[in-house]
Amino acid sequence: MLRIKKKQAHISQQFGFTMVELLVVMFVISLLAALSLAGYHNGQKRYVLSQDSQRLMASLRKAQNMSMSGIDISGQYYGYGIYAEKDNTSYIIYADENNNSSFQPSDTTIETISLSDKIEIESVSPLPNKVDIFFSPPNPTTYINGSAAVGVSGTITLGIEDTSLTKIITITTAGLIQRN
Repeated sequence: MLRIKKKQAHISQQFGFTMVELLVVMFVISLLAALSLAGYHNGQKRYVLSQDSQRLMASLRKAQNMSMSGIDISGQYYGYGIYAEKDNTSYIIYADENNNSSFQPSDTTIETISLSDKIEIESVSPLPNKVDIFFSPPNPTTYINGSAAVGVSGTITLGIEDTSLTKIITITTAGLIQRN
């Protein structure tokens, strides 16, 4: 009977984890969870930025297509365009009423598109504070800040506040719309 107790005592010492081993495992699991959570949030931000840049490109193509198709709600429009300002969280699709190939406050606003939370227009060019992309029917001729000269291009840079993540949309007077 003495032998049985001795054997049981030996078996109970072989099983189980020490406190240090448990702490190390918990630390590794916590570290992996934190890293995956940070990657998830970063991926979400990139997705929202990509989604808003795609929506801006679709809005530019919408204005371009409206101009090509001759859509005219009231019979007094000379074309359609997009107007955006730096450090703003929205842009405007408008219809030109005074035939000057650029946005004026008196022009008809077709739609105001708001960007997602934390997304803003970080920069625009060729002017430092605004960009006006206008499509004049029927071809359509593309005007960037009132100029239809060959080789002129405009850019709208969307970014996430407090990060360096950006997407740049470029529009040329040839009508080409592309994103980086």
